[in-house]
Amino acid sequence: MGYRLNIPGQRSIDENSRRSSLSEASGLSSASTRTYINEASTLVLETIENGIKKHYLVPLSLAQKSKWRKKGTKLHIFNDHTFVAKHLQGGTVCQVCAKSIARRFGKQGYECRDCLLKCHKHCHVRVNDNCPSSTIHNLELLRDEKN
Repeated sequence: MGYRLNIPGQRSIDENSRRSSLSEASGLSSASTRTYINEASTLVLETIENGIKKHYLVPLSLAQKSKWRKKGTKLHIFNDHTFVAKHLQGGTVCQVCAKSIARRFGKQGYECRDCLLKCHKHCHVRVNDNCPSSTIHNLELLRDEKN
């Protein structure tokens, strides 16, 4: 079952809240799994099925599991930024906290695929501004009850 989320381009009325309206759609918590999860951001799984790109909203119960049946790219959405885990070059500085991102194996940071903002994984929920070139309004989110 597919549906489109109506996501206003402006901040919510509560200026103290840094969540995007899409972040409010999911109740993800900071469960300890291999995927970094934060209650303030929304986890979406991007897959290609039969040549068609699909996006699945990942509910808390599924996010807490270590193995998922569907494979794909995990998108972490916060303040209209679409963050993807990346291996960042040595010397990369977090654009949120201004500290160096440690150089090591694996995907040690996040990069917004729309505006290319780079940050520590834990800093992505501290981004103050909405993404200036966000494409999340074009995502059609699906629910996969059987994943």
